[in-house]
Amino acid sequence: MKKHKVGLGFDVHCFSKAKKDLVLGGVVIPALFSLKAVSDGDVILHAVSDALCGAAGLGDIGDYFSPQDKKSIGLDSKKIVKFILGKVNKKFKISNIDITIITEKPKLVSYKKKIVESLKEILSVSAVNLKIKSKEGLDILGSKNAISCIAAVLLTAL
Repeated sequence: MKKHKVGLGFDVHCFSKAKKDLVLGGVVIPALFSLKAVSDGDVILHAVSDALCGAAGLGDIGDYFSPQDKKSIGLDSKKIVKFILGKVNKKFKISNIDITIITEKPKLVSYKKKIVESLKEILSVSAVNLKIKSKEGLDILGSKNAISCIAAVLLTAL
């Protein structure tokens, strides 16, 4: 019988007016704002990376990409997830990933399919589910000041 491991990841970033791309799931989304972060701020890839770390018992992405390290400044989050996958894929196969992005803006429904396809390609996995939720105007996320993401990953031992 194959052994399964579950991991949960979370990330949140506030909006910024800095002139840089808004990147979600490896997809550039047209917006009048970006996300305040050391790296490119891709909350989806950060949450997925932490979920992978959790399932594989690898700590969290901050253990490998410290916010204090100058090499992390502006880092493409695809590099983060590829690094983590390099460690995970030695012992596990991704069975599926379930993601919930929580934001009031921008409206992401028209980008959902593109984000899912991007994630499938980046992660080399076919079972990716993405949900887009709002906070109905409640708290910092609902007041349109931030984006957050929760990801769950199921790994199967090789």
